[in-house]
Amino acid sequence: MAEAQEKKKGGSKKALILAFIIILLAINAVQVWMNINKTQELDKKDKTIVTQQTKIDSVSVQLDEAIKDLESKKQQIAQLGGDTTKFGEQIRALASERDKYKKEAKNNFTKFDNLQKRLDEANSLRTQAEAEVIRYKKLLAMADTENTKLKYQINEKLDTINNLKLSKRELAQKVALASVLKAQNIKIDAINIKGKAKEGGEYKAKNLDKIRIIFILGENKVATKEGKDVYIRVIEPDGAALFDLATGGGSFIYENKEIFYTMKTNILYTGNDQRVGFEYKKGSPYKPGGHKVEIYCEGNMIGEGTFLVK
Repeated sequence: MAEAQEKKKGGSKKALILAFIIILLAINAVQVWMNINKTQELDKKDKTIVTQQTKIDSVSVQLDEAIKDLESKKQQIAQLGGDTTKFGEQIRALASERDKYKKEAKNNFTKFDNLQKRLDEANSLRTQAEAEVIRYKKLLAMADTENTKLKYQINEKLDTINNLKLSKRELAQKVALASVLKAQNIKIDAINIKGKAKEGGEYKAKNLDKIRIIFILGENKVATKEGKDVYIRVIEPDGAALFDLATGGGSFIYENKEIFYTMKTNILYTGNDQRVGFEYKKGSPYKPGGHKVEIYCEGNMIGEGTFLVK
């Protein structure tokens, strides 16, 4: 009877120990899975890969410790005669999970390492880009300076060219002005119907059959030696120019206006003092009053004289 009671007490004690072990295993398993879930949540955060790695490593260590502890408890249960099949399955499952998370941790570390390399490359490229920006800014500044210098040089050259053009134009104007011929010693004589000439500048209309105009083209070293047209305009007292196509009259442009001339001739200018003479027969009596004679050559009025008809 006493032995039976002792055996009964021993069985109860083993049952209590077994229940305690099961509860302890359950608590450890819950803690392990809670840590695993916490690790999985941390894995979702891309910007905390290194922290996740550290925590995963920590969980792996905890899993290793839990598995070792469970192995120890399994051995104790076996020694006490309990069934360890279920615990063996749980231990293997935990070991598999541990290996899985260790692999994932390694993969995450590799991903982080690749990302870090990419980041380093990006930073290097950014540094190179910043250096290129600085270099190009310097080049642009140098180019702006060179452009400014070139613009200044171009403006200087343009000013020089404009000054040369101006000087050339002024010189051309001076040459043109200097080349203008001058009609000197202008003399207007009257010729009667018998061909007898009278000088003096005052003539009776009845004795005036023709007028003879004589002058000297003064020496000019600048004027070109070539054929030149010389125009004569005889202006009556009322301001009208004597003009008749039948007697050699016509028109030419003077100061952008068309004016009529009485007669013209073409001479070969020699550059020296050169005598030029005209004779003009009106064909009708001259009007009483002062008459004017204008002489033109190459678009310029080169001389004028007067005579009086009584």
